[in-house]
Amino acid sequence: MQVSRNLGAYGVTLVLGLFGATGLVRGCKPAAPAPAPAKVATVLTVADQCTSMVNAERAARGIAPVSIHPAVQFAAESHAKYEAIASVMTHVSPNGARGGDRIAGSGYAWRAWGENVAAGQPDCATVMAAWMNSAGHKANILNPAFVHIGVAAAANGAGVVYWTMDLANG
Repeated sequence: MQVSRNLGAYGVTLVLGLFGATGLVRGCKPAAPAPAPAKVATVLTVADQCTSMVNAERAARGIAPVSIHPAVQFAAESHAKYEAIASVMTHVSPNGARGGDRIAGSGYAWRAWGENVAAGQPDCATVMAAWMNSAGHKANILNPAFVHIGVAAAANGAGVVYWTMDLANG
């Protein structure tokens, strides 16, 4: 914590006179460097991990990669958070909005969109395996029309993780 006060010339003289200028300077040791902050998993980290897995599946089949788009990512994050708060896996928001509505509401003018949701998988590898073992979810992941993606996970109070993957082409 840094505290600044204007002591004026007399105050500085008084402080230096009381403590001795040379002793004050000599007694100060440089502070030890702060430890590096611990790496914190973020929503973006989840999005990056899952998007890499999606693109690996697409590349194995000769399909162009998708990239994270901020508006599509926001739509996925918002819906995953809602699912976790409500403790329900659903494609429909409380106001009746579906994935396309949420993506458009985030500022993305889509021509095509798809959405995968899941609940209970602890990580990207597990949820991707589940989606790739489901014909409809797999079709969304491998749809060559999609060029943008957003992927998010949110846990409820009981630790159940809710997932939303939104895919779109604008």
